[in-house]
Amino acid sequence: MDAGPDSIAAELAALDRLVPIVEAAAGRGVYLVGGAVRDILLGRPSFDVDLVVEGDALPLARRLAAALGGELTAHDRFGTAVVDRGDGSHVDVVTARRETYPEPAALPVVEPGTIEDDLRRRDFTINAIAASLAPDDLGTLVDPCDGRGDLAGETIRVLHDRSFVDDPTRIFRAVRYEARLGFRMDEHTERLAREGVAGIRLLSAERMREEVVALLSENDAEQALDRLADLAVAPRLEPGLIGRLDALRDELDPGAPRWRLRLTALLAAHPGLADRLALRRQDARAVEDAVALAPVLAEATDPVEIADLAGRAPEAALLALAGGGSARLREWFTRLRDVRLEVTGTDLAELGVPESPRVGEILEELRRRKLRGELDGREAELAAARELIDE
Repeated sequence: MDAGPDSIAAELAALDRLVPIVEAAAGRGVYLVGGAVRDILLGRPSFDVDLVVEGDALPLARRLAAALGGELTAHDRFGTAVVDRGDGSHVDVVTARRETYPEPAALPVVEPGTIEDDLRRRDFTINAIAASLAPDDLGTLVDPCDGRGDLAGETIRVLHDRSFVDDPTRIFRAVRYEARLGFRMDEHTERLAREGVAGIRLLSAERMREEVVALLSENDAEQALDRLADLAVAPRLEPGLIGRLDALRDELDPGAPRWRLRLTALLAAHPGLADRLALRRQDARAVEDAVALAPVLAEATDPVEIADLAGRAPEAALLALAGGGSARLREWFTRLRDVRLEVTGTDLAELGVPESPRVGEILEELRRRKLRGELDGREAELAAARELIDE
């Protein structure tokens, strides 16, 4: 990457998604910031659009919503707004600001500022670059912390020595960027990160959850988790475990939430972490079941037991398989998961079974026999049902 150019006007003009945004940014003091600028400079433009406005951001947000035909959500108190484009993407618009932290790990106190103030409050130099969107100044870069130099050097560098003390979540973000971009923290930043690890315990459970879910959603989560272990933030997992889990998910259960599956592996090694994450109820239940049932499924051989437990917690079955589970367990994904009876309660009624708990008992026994391979087809099921009724 060439870190020298002072403008990325050509790159901005080539991004169709930015054209209406540039047209709506009719005045000076409107900037594309953060990851979008970083990724353009790296030659890998993303669709993240974050705008900073020197002055009141809300009038621009309203013009953008009209130009894009999007829905505006404004927060007057904070001078921020989000324009939902209706296609799953959105544009964040904020007033340039500076921040102070009243205490470690607390949310910052903000007040209006300049674009330089706004950039200097960010996490790392590579994210502290802005590009002007004013038509007569399009693409001119504002780079007060030499983020372009660190992009060229593939370096993650904090902007000030209290960065991880003020916001310990930046440790997670540093590791994510290392894994995603193939960069590395410089020696000083890594030392500050190691010193700042103790501050993670001060984070709210909600902020911890957000950072852990974001990290586990990365393509290179295994590398990021190894780095967290190196920094003494998380336990070191069995080498290759996350990779095996990912491969099994892609092959056998691609609908499983990838971050949640990876979390089961992390919590199986470090169960106390669950209390620090404030997981949503559905996710908490799924992860808890997976961690508890995976060891049982790893030893199970009866197709009925496997079907009952894996049906309750598919992620447990994947975790057990990643640890060397049986062929029978794999068979649940490839065949037994879709096993369904062809006879119904209506068929049993026609065979003379009155509506009663006995109907459910017979159907359950038929299901068990089918899972064990003892029944094949409707006629076999009906014959077995008659035997059970006669009993």
